[in-house]
Amino acid sequence: MTRVLITGATGLLGAAVRQRLEAAGHTVTPCHHNKNSTGERLDITSAESVSEVFGRTEPEIVVHCAAIPDVAQCEKDPERARLVNVTGTELVAQHATRVGARLVHVSTDWVFAGDGEGDYRETDTPTPAQEYGRSKLAAEQTAAEAPSTLIVRVPLLYGLGTQPRPTWPAQVLGKLGRGEEVRADDEEIRQPALVDDVARCFAELVSLHTNGIVHIAPAETHTKLAWSRLLAEAVGAAPDLIRLTSRPEWPNRPLRATLRADRLAELGVTPPRGAAEVATAHRKELADLLT
Repeated sequence: MTRVLITGATGLLGAAVRQRLEAAGHTVTPCHHNKNSTGERLDITSAESVSEVFGRTEPEIVVHCAAIPDVAQCEKDPERARLVNVTGTELVAQHATRVGARLVHVSTDWVFAGDGEGDYRETDTPTPAQEYGRSKLAAEQTAAEAPSTLIVRVPLLYGLGTQPRPTWPAQVLGKLGRGEEVRADDEEIRQPALVDDVARCFAELVSLHTNGIVHIAPAETHTKLAWSRLLAEAVGAAPDLIRLTSRPEWPNRPLRATLRADRLAELGVTPPRGAAEVATAHRKELADLLT
């Protein structure tokens, strides 16, 4: 099967994509920046490191998940954000082209300002409102210079466990299980997408040899307050400890940067399930988070 190299392979999305592609029979080289993880150690900001790893592993497809996704960190240190998110992508794209590999680049709904009605199409013009979104848009533009690049924009991702990191369901249900208060806003409209569903879409898109821009997102939307209550209801936890709070306005967080997955449907790929369907189908896994 195909030789696939994944950057950021120990992250939430990278780990899920790796699992899906390996299950499909691909030979996967997982790359990471953590010396304690298994796989290839790769510094995407170093031309020498990228050249050496790409030259030795000779991938046919590169799935570029590595980035700084922390919005506050990007705002506080824009130079570091640009180095990793933009320069890192430039080096990955250049060396993918050098070894003849197709590039699949991961981007975000936050390339849009989210100050209107949302439901952004792949053809809409991005207007990022904060450093994270600006760096990811610049990364998209850099990635697009490589031949046959697929750029995939994803919304808020979550898992059903605590590894490789606890996402919103684990945070909410963990607190409820310990009798602690959960504070969530009822303003930002998000599209929570189960990372395993998103990884399935990635695997299908890889097999279709698609290029251009594709949005992977469920149609269902929630605020974090509504999602928290949905999670509590799914596991039979009392919602009394879920309290309304104001949204953190800094740094220019989108109110409604929701994505339309038009191309995904055109390609015949089933979109990720909505949070309500996932909660119903995975009650047991969610209940295990009540610790």
